[in-house]
Amino acid sequence: MNFLGDRSAFPVKAVAILSLTSPLLFAQQPVNSTYSVGSKVVVSVTNNYGPITVKPSSTKQVVVRAVPRSPQVRFEDEQHGNRIELTSRSQNAGDNLAEYFVQVPSGTWVMLKSSGGTLHVEQISGDIVMEATTGAVEASLLNGAHLHIKTLSGPVRLSSIHDSKVEVRSISGSITMHDVTGLKVEAHTGTGRIAYDGNPGDGGEYLLTTHNGDLDVSVPHDAPVQIKSVSLKQDDLDVPQATPAPNPGNSIFKEGFSSMSRFIIRSFSGKIHLQRP
Repeated sequence: MNFLGDRSAFPVKAVAILSLTSPLLFAQQPVNSTYSVGSKVVVSVTNNYGPITVKPSSTKQVVVRAVPRSPQVRFEDEQHGNRIELTSRSQNAGDNLAEYFVQVPSGTWVMLKSSGGTLHVEQISGDIVMEATTGAVEASLLNGAHLHIKTLSGPVRLSSIHDSKVEVRSISGSITMHDVTGLKVEAHTGTGRIAYDGNPGDGGEYLLTTHNGDLDVSVPHDAPVQIKSVSLKQDDLDVPQATPAPNPGNSIFKEGFSSMSRFIIRSFSGKIHLQRP
């Protein structure tokens, strides 16, 4: 038989090999893991190749679903007692190459890091640390949490967070807060916009600061609050006449409440818009 002369089989085999290894036909097989833990659980997730979502677990276990979206992705997950470390690796860069879905028991200390992927947590409590570069950071439906957020330019969106301590810092990302209450809520951004909307409740301290961005605050007219604004530009204050205002240019008071929440809102070169609907 003339192997050199009969070349008809070679292209067929070559095409078959290429099709099996083509990224377009890569089979996305999730990696599922379950970890038994005790008290004082710490879960650390680092995924620089896509989003991370964390929700509560119905058991006292940490449940992980890691989804690769590229054949170049691998997952390196480790357990050291009550500490779980989840890390994705890839030879290629990208924000949609891998995705983590994690469920944690109540009170777990959660630490999340990503460059461009979205970080999202909901319905969990305990200490939560979220760090992103350009990716968005989202937190919702939290109660009794201690939330620390840092971003470079990624936007931060917080909603339905109650009785929690919140600290947000960003270089240029926008910060949006809806229905956020706590004894201490801080938001700082360099050039981004800050928006707060909701009833702060009683006894909270809210410090909202942006250097070059605008600041929009909307608090119901019947909420007992003390608000002080500082800006190099003229403030836009939409406040009912019935609200006592000893110094309308930069502060609004509703007297007679010793447990009122206090706002200090500052924008050095942006505008401040305050509404009391």
